[in-house]
Parts: sequence; C-alpha cells; structure tokens
Amino acid sequence: MRIGLLGAGWFGREAHIRNLLQIEGVEVVAVSSRSEESLKASQALVGESLEVFTDWSEVATHDEIDAVIVALTNDQHHAASMMALNAGKHVLCEKPLGLTVSQCDEIIAAANSANKVLQIGHEMRFQRLYVHMKQMIDRGDIGDLQLMWCREFRGPMRPGWRSSEEKTGGTILEKNVHHIDLFNWMMDCPPIRVSAHGGTNVLTDREILDNAQVLVEYEGGRRATLELCLFAPNGGDCEFGACGDKGRIDTKNQALELIYHGFDVPDRNHMQIADEGDAANFVDSSGRVDRGILPELEHFVECVRERKTPLNDGESARLAVAVCLAAQESIKRRESVEIAEILG
Repeated sequence: MRIGLLGAGWFGREAHIRNLLQIEGVEVVAVSSRSEESLKASQALVGESLEVFTDWSEVATHDEIDAVIVALTNDQHHAASMMALNAGKHVLCEKPLGLTVSQCDEIIAAANSANKVLQIGHEMRFQRLYVHMKQMIDRGDIGDLQLMWCREFRGPMRPGWRSSEEKTGGTILEKNVHHIDLFNWMMDCPPIRVSAHGGTNVLTDREILDNAQVLVEYEGGRRATLELCLFAPNGGDCEFGACGDKGRIDTKNQALELIYHGFDVPDRNHMQIADEGDAANFVDSSGRVDRGILPELEHFVECVRERKTPLNDGESARLAVAVCLAAQESIKRRESVEIAEILG
C-alpha cells in the first residue's frame, strides 16, 4: 500500500511518517511541504527514495499512490480531500473534516461517489484508555449513562497557524473536536442543542478563544460538559468522565488512569490502562504525550485493504464539527443553538 503525505510538518512527520514506517506492507512514497527543512527531515526518516514536493496537489494526484493523509492546516482540508478523492485515492484527513458542515457534506459525497475509504483523524477513539471506557459504558457498568464531562486545563497550543481564526476555524473546532467526538461516540445518541460561554481573557495576542465552558444536551435529557483553559501553567492532564444510575467512571489521559465507582458497593476500582507497545507516544509542545495514532493508522490500512467503513468515518466527523460550530456560534450569539440549525 503506497501512501502520500500532504503536509510534512512536525505533526505530519512525528505522528504519521514515524508510525507508517512501523506498519507491514506500507510504503511512504511522497510528501509535500513548503519548508525545505521539513522535506529534508522527511527524507532522513524514509530514505532518499522519498519523492518530495512543495505543492500538495502533486501528491494528491500522484499516479503511484493508493492513499493520502491530509495533515495540512484546517482551512486546506476540504480542497485537499476533494482533490485526492476525485483522483481516486483513499483519504485519511486530519481533524476537523471541514470548517463548515457543507464542506463535510461535499467530502463525504465525493468519497461515496469514488467508492473510497474516508477516515478522519480522531485518534482518541483508538487510545486504550477510552476504548476501555467505551466498553464499560456499552456493557452497562455504570447503568443508564446520564452525564459526561471533560476538563482540560493546559498551556497554550504551539504558536503559528493555530492562533488564526481563519486557518483553524476556531479554538473549539481545532482543539476540542476530539473531546466532542468522544462525547458523541460514548453517548451514542443525537446531540440536540449547545449552550456555551468563552473568551480571550489572557492570551490577547491571539485571535482565538483561550477559555470556554460548553454544555451539550443529548436526546433523552443526557448532558455533556466541556471546560477548557489554555493558560494554565501546570495543567496538561485531560480529565474525562461519565456517570450513570449505577456508577461512575473518571479518567486522566496522561496518567492512563481509570477509576470506576459503583453505587451498590463502597469500594472503587482503580486501574492503569497502558498502551500497547509504543502506540505513537510522542510529546507535544506542552509536554503532553499523544496516543492512539499508530492504531488509528493501522485501522485505516485495514479499512482500505478490506474495504471496511472506519470507526471514525465521515458521518461521525460531520456531527462533531456541527457540535463545535454550534458551541462557537452560541458564544458569539450568547444564546443556545440548536444542532438542527447547524446541520441545515
């Protein structure tokens, strides 16, 4: 399976190239970057046979490539995915799938028309910690799931394009689409409306929000809350939890910690959910270890080879985008926003 990478920056190399090289039967054929330094660093990883381009369109339409990974800035995901799908390539597009629901719709339609696999980079679905949590919820360990929460207090994201509203689509879409996707996946019922508050209170040299509180209401009266702060000097561990009528689950992402509390017994079960092998353990600029990328890539390769629908497919990514956009619109309008309005 011959793969091309659109966007060989730090994340493209550390997250994708390093892990693709570990998958049997996969060859990284070509990469693109506007940076000569990034192209040389990619060749150092793959070898001199790697083809390098400054224009991502040359990789997206490369005759010798079966699939592409889109790791460009968010504002380029739509154009790059559309070009690659129309050129007959399978696509793994980094999150978010698009900056608007209509962009998502166009990409999904192009994938269906071309009969190609479309997978989105929601790698948190592949982290063993959250896989285990999902399994516990699905088998009824906490009963009827009612509430979920995510609390992430951390330092700022890396400077550069992530500080741009235009290129990112906004903080919640750029940063928290991962957590919203986990909410949707574990709740497994439709989100109805969003109420949110946020601001740029400390990192005033940037265009995007540096804090937010988001409440997502789901069908049946279930709710999920997200609390984000990007100016916490000693933060970094994402607290993610769920509570039903029979128990509660608390997790910490960096500590790989899961605590299960049952209501019918006084004990609590404290577990460490370690990753298998390396599992893409690379450290980002805030010192956080990111996981789940290697199994996500292995899943993509499997889906292409066996023509299976990915766990993190276009429709699920579209819904996560819609909830994020509803949250950002709620902050702007200072009122609740219905998901149906965003979905059109």
